[in-house]
Amino acid sequence: MIVQFGPYPPPYGGISTYVKRMNLYLNSKNIKNEVWSSTCKKGIDELKQVRLKYLPMYVMADKNIRIIHFNITGISSKLYIGICNEVFFGKRKKVLTIHGDSKDLFISRKFLIRRALNSFDTIICVKKGDKKYLQSMGISKAIYEIPAYITPVENENDFKHIPQDIWDFIESSKFLISANGCVRLYNNEDLYGFDMLIELIRKLKDKGYSVSLLIALLGSDMENNSEKLYYQGLKDKIREYNILNNIMIFEVNDTEFYPILKKSKLFVRPTNTDGYGVSIAEALYYKIPAIASDVCSRPEGTLIFKSRNIDDLYIKTKDVIENYNLHKEKTKDLNEINNAEKLFDVYKELDSLISIAK
Repeated sequence: MIVQFGPYPPPYGGISTYVKRMNLYLNSKNIKNEVWSSTCKKGIDELKQVRLKYLPMYVMADKNIRIIHFNITGISSKLYIGICNEVFFGKRKKVLTIHGDSKDLFISRKFLIRRALNSFDTIICVKKGDKKYLQSMGISKAIYEIPAYITPVENENDFKHIPQDIWDFIESSKFLISANGCVRLYNNEDLYGFDMLIELIRKLKDKGYSVSLLIALLGSDMENNSEKLYYQGLKDKIREYNILNNIMIFEVNDTEFYPILKKSKLFVRPTNTDGYGVSIAEALYYKIPAIASDVCSRPEGTLIFKSRNIDDLYIKTKDVIENYNLHKEKTKDLNEINNAEKLFDVYKELDSLISIAK
């Protein structure tokens, strides 16, 4: 059996969606697997609520576990699992996906994090170039670079969970631009660039373009006081610019993003820091043109603009609007890569028996 340990939606986010979709992929292959997570809802098949500190007890009690795939964030949690790998988890195969920049792990306690990472049998990096970096830092175990995007297994309920007012806004839009993210500040700037998107819509409207923006906002119920104030400021700016009819903010609870992407004309990700941009890969998978900032390596086919440069973002967006068929056609030439299959191949390399149906 394969166990994935990590977050599971709700709430939806990059890592929780990754775990959920890999679970569905393994189910489609008829492979015995479970998801263990402190965020799991009780009563859902193949999901088990397990707190990190109690994980050794659960692992030692289940002799059927052959592979444990960790999708955990933070340095402390990796150090803890590193100890568990050496003391409790024995001959079970251990996989770690590093969701983010591997360099962030070596800011301090380099010896300890090196030892922890070397306690895993395999490490998956979602960021291009991290394999070479980890090897230079003394990581001797097998390392693969596999982007975090797992294609969705479409479900009718994913469409039904989106409220009717969102569908009404989508259907009334002549040119729908979509975006997603959380209200967060990084280096005293809007991490997901929502402020830039508002400026973009204002500028496009002033120039006579009929556009709409739908923001799928994650984690609004977890905002701290400063983030709540900033969020209110964004809504005030929308009113001030008189673009209330052009922008809809959808505070996501328990919904996937791909149904919205499928109805979009363009996806924009103006982050001021990033690891990859899973939603970009999703947009391109559905043949939707995507524009993103130049803060990191982006999926093939992404249109790049200079980070925090509203003029460059406007120029790139204007070009897509005016030459839409050309940009749409370019997305059709992109190669479709099955990252779930790549990850499954890693599992099979670790233990050939997991390819036997349950």
